[in-house]
Amino acid sequence: MDYVNLAGFAIAGTGGLILGTVFGQKLAADGKLVLKTIETRLSSIEGMLNSAEQTADCMAHAAEVGKYSGAIEKLAEAIEKHAAAIDDHGAATVAAAVETHAAIHSGLNSSAPGNV
Repeated sequence: MDYVNLAGFAIAGTGGLILGTVFGQKLAADGKLVLKTIETRLSSIEGMLNSAEQTADCMAHAAEVGKYSGAIEKLAEAIEKHAAAIDDHGAATVAAAVETHAAIHSGLNSSAPGNV
């Protein structure tokens, strides 16, 4: 066996290992950078899709509110009418109480001993 050939193989193998390590590290660093870029782009796309979904949800909610806006307006009008009826009833009750009180006191005043 030729020791010169073995030494050449050993030197070539060592050089290949060193060059492979250097280029492998550079390739790994570049690969990490590319993966980071892809992850950033994917997260921005996900953000756009999520905001689009949220916008769609808001639009759907607004459409539902718009669909029921007529009923909400009718309910508000009914509440206002009911409040007015309660006020009128309260005023009528107070007026009746005042009239009853006046009638009772006028009856008492007319039957008082000094009013003959």
